[in-house]
Amino acid sequence: MFKPFDIAYVELKRYIADRLSLAFGILLPVVLFALMYGAFGGEETFNATAHVADLDRGAMSQALLERLEQVDGLDVRLYTEQEINDALDDSSVVYAAIIPTDFTENLDAGNPTGIMFRRRGSGGDEGQIVASIIRGVAQDIASESLVRAMVNEAAKGADVPRSAVDRAVDEAKRITAAALPVKVRTEVIGGEEDDFAVNRVMPGILVMILLLAVMLSAQALVEERKNGILERLLTTQLSSNQLFLGKFFAGITRTMFQAVVLLALAFVVLRPGGLDAFFLTLAVALLLAAAVSAIGLVISAVARTPDQASWAAVSITMFMTVFGGTFFELVPGSALEMLSRFTLNRYAIDAIGGIVDGSETLAAQGTELAVMGGVAVVGLVAARLLFRSAGGGR
Repeated sequence: MFKPFDIAYVELKRYIADRLSLAFGILLPVVLFALMYGAFGGEETFNATAHVADLDRGAMSQALLERLEQVDGLDVRLYTEQEINDALDDSSVVYAAIIPTDFTENLDAGNPTGIMFRRRGSGGDEGQIVASIIRGVAQDIASESLVRAMVNEAAKGADVPRSAVDRAVDEAKRITAAALPVKVRTEVIGGEEDDFAVNRVMPGILVMILLLAVMLSAQALVEERKNGILERLLTTQLSSNQLFLGKFFAGITRTMFQAVVLLALAFVVLRPGGLDAFFLTLAVALLLAAAVSAIGLVISAVARTPDQASWAAVSITMFMTVFGGTFFELVPGSALEMLSRFTLNRYAIDAIGGIVDGSETLAAQGTELAVMGGVAVVGLVAARLLFRSAGGGR
């Protein structure tokens, strides 16, 4: 077998046998993605509790409570007047609505009425939102009651039964609700909300982990050089070039092992595409692995101590992660967008995201692939010129 491939094979076996490295390279990105998906993915939801004291217990207050219970994410909790006062006093409740005893009577008579809101301090954001919801529902009920009262008053001389008036008003309300003249539409700026976690967060975490894991392997290479392991390897039939290529292929092999496992999990769970998208994404990951492995070799060649290699690897990874638009869209022409052009993350994430969302093929990723390939070639040449097995040997 080709000797550099032998080195890569041994390094991969060592990596798989290291449980700590596997946990860092496989479990950590899965946990990170789950957290990021919970933060950025899915639909926005509102969950709150409406604390209400119903002193009226009439038909209108019951209608109000029933409609509040139909509001998505809103839970209605009922109290007596004394219970709500005690809850407000001990701060277990900070915002409460009190329906007065004459609520139904006034609405039936067409007279003004109201709902009292009691709060501690500002009542908190949740309390203010709940108060707005209750106020809106109460106004709807009051408007409907006023319409009924006005129609009944106008129909007195026409001998129209009140039940017929109520049915007509209810039918008009139903038709109006089904065909409102004003529609509310939500537009997400910078991409589709449902696909954000798949098209941005998943590639971002994948690139970040692959970048950091292989670069940290530079620390191990510095330790091998410091302990004389590389020098002893050169006393065998290995040449300096073979040893160098072996380390380069080892970085690619470890990276691709992580990429295959992580992408397989992502495609099985999230189903962002078919087999063609999976293999195209792996092709991008292979080019990224070559670029990252070359950068890791440059770090190991320049660093004199394992600590220097570790700090350099972490600093470069964090710079590329933060300024590469890893978890958010870049605004064209902004300072951040300009900085992102000096990171691998931008090009790798754009390439993977374009394939996953189906907007671009691999052939359309010319710029992204050229940048990653260029970094791999330049990094490999620079690393070979700087590569040392021990002391000043080359």
